[in-house]
Amino acid sequence: MAKSKQNSLLWRISKPDLPYVSYVFGTMHVKDKQVFRDIDFVEKTILECQSFAAEFNLDDLDQPLLDQYLTMEGLRLSQLLKPKYYAKLEKIVLEGTGIQLRFLDNKTPFFIISILTESLFQSEMPEALDRYLHEFAKTNEKQILGIEKFSEQIEVLKRLKLKIQLKSLISIIKNYKNFKRQHFKAAELYLKQDIKALYQSVKKSAKGTRKILIFDRNKVMADRIADFAATQSIFCAIGAGHLSGEKGVLRLLKQKGYKIRPIKIVAK
Repeated sequence: MAKSKQNSLLWRISKPDLPYVSYVFGTMHVKDKQVFRDIDFVEKTILECQSFAAEFNLDDLDQPLLDQYLTMEGLRLSQLLKPKYYAKLEKIVLEGTGIQLRFLDNKTPFFIISILTESLFQSEMPEALDRYLHEFAKTNEKQILGIEKFSEQIEVLKRLKLKIQLKSLISIIKNYKNFKRQHFKAAELYLKQDIKALYQSVKKSAKGTRKILIFDRNKVMADRIADFAATQSIFCAIGAGHLSGEKGVLRLLKQKGYKIRPIKIVAK
């Protein structure tokens, strides 16, 4: 599927002094069946490994705790947004999700952005790609690990200041067409496996949150993946936007002495 040497979502990582071969794969958190088109090849690669790790061990998900940090205490979107922006957001949310905004009035702007993003894509599969891979690995009795801890993901949410979240949400409200266009472009780049262009797209859309959501986490992920790969053969599934770039996970792994090689995904 890959046209360019660097166009791949799947990367082999190894070191001459290690007997283990591991893999890093870029995912998308969507249920659109298009991102599942090469799933047989990905599953085969998982079966070659001893262990599997998503960005965090999805079995550790504490939904009540997550909901707590996605809910504003004593604040409402209707208080934070100008009436004209709130009215426009009401329409956007209703059309995209079928939910009336008044039922989400105490949710953080980050939560609203997340559900709007998910609503852009089809929900043809029962699970998002990252969750599907996690369950596949469990079913096939692979050791399940987490690259980040769930508590660390909560800390990331805590670092996203409300002011920054609100600014991002208002930007989307002002130009919702551009928001949709950016995400459709990112999905197109994902299907082309063009991780360099995808990284640029993700970085652009992240704006003021890129250090917290991308760069800082890339360093943590690269450190953990390197440690895992030193002791076992592991398949690591991370958001595709984390792969490329000067501060991307692949480059950081290379700096740690790992040889990284793109794998051409061959459809069945």
